[in-house]
Amino acid sequence: MNPTLNQLINFVPQNETEFIITTETVLQEYLSNTKSNWSGGKYYLGGQIKLDPDDVITDELMKKVNDIYSKPSEIYYCNSAEMASLRKSITDISELTQILKKYKQVQKNRILKELNKTKLNTDVNKIIIKML
Repeated sequence: MNPTLNQLINFVPQNETEFIITTETVLQEYLSNTKSNWSGGKYYLGGQIKLDPDDVITDELMKKVNDIYSKPSEIYYCNSAEMASLRKSITDISELTQILKKYKQVQKNRILKELNKTKLNTDVNKIIIKML
């Protein structure tokens, strides 16, 4: 259920409740980074972890990035440009966290909708969704 950058960018909502992205976001920024000469087709998740647009953004990767930013006393910067870059990365990872949360909820709702089409007991369907 963990998406890639490309899957998030190409996500098509089926109705108005499934919108996960409403404006320009970190996703477009990451995608534009992959097209830069310096990136080699990659982007840096939270400014820290080098990924391909088709690499899955796992909970473990998000935890690694969040762990880095959870210890501000251990983050060093030399000038205001580095400080601004750090703050931008923290904002980006926070925004991405919210997008991923919405995406996963939409996917769970879609799966539950499909499960409810079967003759299974609806309680079983809810248990299945909780396991995802």
